[in-house]
Amino acid sequence: MLNMSTMERKPYYWREMFTGNWELFQKVLENPETIIVYDIDGILLDTPKIVLNNFTEKTGIITKVAEIDKWNYLGELAENSELSKDIVDHANDDWFKPEVLVRAHKYLYIKSLIQKTVSYYGQERNFVLTSRNPNFKLSTINHFSHELPEIKSENIYIRDNGGVDMTVSANFKTEKIRDLALKAPWVVFVDDSPDFSEAVLRDGPENCLVINIPLGKIKPTLPHERLIVIKRFPEDLQAMYPLKFMVDKAIDGALNK
Repeated sequence: MLNMSTMERKPYYWREMFTGNWELFQKVLENPETIIVYDIDGILLDTPKIVLNNFTEKTGIITKVAEIDKWNYLGELAENSELSKDIVDHANDDWFKPEVLVRAHKYLYIKSLIQKTVSYYGQERNFVLTSRNPNFKLSTINHFSHELPEIKSENIYIRDNGGVDMTVSANFKTEKIRDLALKAPWVVFVDDSPDFSEAVLRDGPENCLVINIPLGKIKPTLPHERLIVIKRFPEDLQAMYPLKFMVDKAIDGALNK
C-alpha cells in the first residue's frame, strides 16, 4: 500500500494511469502459462536517476526525470545553457557506461512485482531482455544476482554483438520475443522505449501484449490494439506502483474466481 506521505503528493486513480484494452490485459495476465519479459534500464532498474544526477553534479543544471521529452534531453539542456561543445557532445555518455549501470537500484515496487510474477507464472516464465552493450553481460548478470535474484541468470538476454544502433537493438528484441512466443499462449513485453515497443508491435508475434511505461513524457505514437500504456506514480519518483497494482488486480482476480 502507499504510505501517507506518498498519498499527499497526488490522489491515485488507477483508471487514469491505464490506457488500452483492460479486458485483454486481464485475459493475458490471468493465464498462468503467460511469459513475462522485462526491459532493464528504465523498467527494472532506475538508471535514469544515476545518469541525471551525474549530469547535475558535472554541470550544475537541475534535471527532472518526469520532464524528459526526448532521447537527447541532456544534450539539449547543455546546449541551451551554452555549455562547451565537448559537454554537449558527451552529455549522454553515462547511459552507456558499465560503472554507471551497475550502480542503478530497483525502482520502487519492482521487487514485489517480480516476486508476484515469479510466484504466479513460475521462475522459468520470467525473462529480462535488454539492449545493453554485449560487453556488459557479465556485470549485468552479477548485478541482478544482488538486486533481483528472482530472475534466473540464463533468462537474462543480452546481445552478443552490435553497438548502440537502435535498429540492431530493435531487431534483437523483436527476434527474442518471437522465439518466446512459440513457447506460450501469450508473451507480455514491458519496456519504456517507444521505438522498441512499436517495433515489437509492428514486426513481432500476434500473441504479444506490449506494455509501455513511458519515461518522462516520451510515449508511443503508434495506435495498436495490443498496446497498453501505464503511467508511473508517484511521478516525481517514477515509481512502478500502477504496474504493480494492475498486475496484482489481474492475477488476484484470477486466483479468486
